[in-house]
Amino acid sequence: MTKKVLIVALAKDWTGISRLPSGLSRAGFEVVALCPAGSYLSKTKYLSQVMTYPTFTYTRSKLVYGWILAAMMRFKADIVVPGDEDALLALQSLANSLSKIPGFSSYAKQLRRFMAPAEFDQVVLNKSRFVEHCREWGVRVPKNTRVESLEMALREVPSFGYPVVLKFDFGYGASGVTICHSENDLRKGFAKHSTAGFSTKLKSAIKRMLFVVQEADQAGISLQQYITGQVGLVPFVANQGQVFAINPMVKVKTYPGETGPSSVVKGIDNAEIRNAVTTAAAKLNYSGFGALDFIIDQKTQDAYVIEMNPRPVPSSHFGGDMCAEDLCVSLFAALNDQGPKAAPSFKPFLVALFPNEKRRDSKSPYLTEAYHDVPVEDAELLAALDRQ
Repeated sequence: MTKKVLIVALAKDWTGISRLPSGLSRAGFEVVALCPAGSYLSKTKYLSQVMTYPTFTYTRSKLVYGWILAAMMRFKADIVVPGDEDALLALQSLANSLSKIPGFSSYAKQLRRFMAPAEFDQVVLNKSRFVEHCREWGVRVPKNTRVESLEMALREVPSFGYPVVLKFDFGYGASGVTICHSENDLRKGFAKHSTAGFSTKLKSAIKRMLFVVQEADQAGISLQQYITGQVGLVPFVANQGQVFAINPMVKVKTYPGETGPSSVVKGIDNAEIRNAVTTAAAKLNYSGFGALDFIIDQKTQDAYVIEMNPRPVPSSHFGGDMCAEDLCVSLFAALNDQGPKAAPSFKPFLVALFPNEKRRDSKSPYLTEAYHDVPVEDAELLAALDRQ
């Protein structure tokens, strides 16, 4: 039975979500979207309808709540998918507000249908809190601690040792992640992340009043143990805590920088990572697309979960011709009351992500040696991505 999916996106220049409609359409969904005017998502041919809104700054006005509600009323979608963390933040906030307004509880339930329950709002959007919960659930994670000042960070560093990872607790696309190899790096990194100072705090207070931004307790900073090894991610799709498809992969190349998004990925078969996904999804009673980021220790081969992306990632649209498990097809089955099938045999794959690998190196050998995931059939989107 056909289902309609509404993708809500707030980040205009986030390229990854623009590829998801192709996968959803392939699986049998009708796909509609609410997104910024001129965004990459708005240009894909796989949308049957699209509602756009103007944006003037990166931070979104709370007027977007009205746009989301209007899109839900107009499109009457079966599920709503957040296209980025800012969108998830807006959907969470809107769901919480609508649940308290007589006559709008059905819209709140619809929004909650495809995300974690309200009690986990802070967990899925706060990197350090998610790591803390994983530790409680028995999932292997690096040492991690929240810090409130540079002085506190400097006191904590000896128990970690350099290098250490400095993280802003809210963000995506590797934003707010700094690897510090020395005290000087730590000081510079902390200065970049810090929200101290009266003027900064005043601006933050005004933003929280007028714009869709994280709450103050979400905007923390944490130190995380640096682990030498292979970085990877595992996109998955779940329904009410039950995982329907998992695609573990390691990052062969990233751009920009070593902590940036993937540009080339290689499929792997790792039981510990699969168990981490099923555990986290079950504990969160999670529904929807997601991905765990992990590191495989170079010496021990232990897999450490380092954070969660509670939304689709740029490889969520991969089809069965590329990897063993098709997330979009599996989601369609889940929403049509078909139980999860036995995991298919592992299929090795090597994929260069477009346009990120071409941006990293226009002469990269992976553009020909790997499967280069270019949307040749989606002319307008291809032209927009290729102009970057």
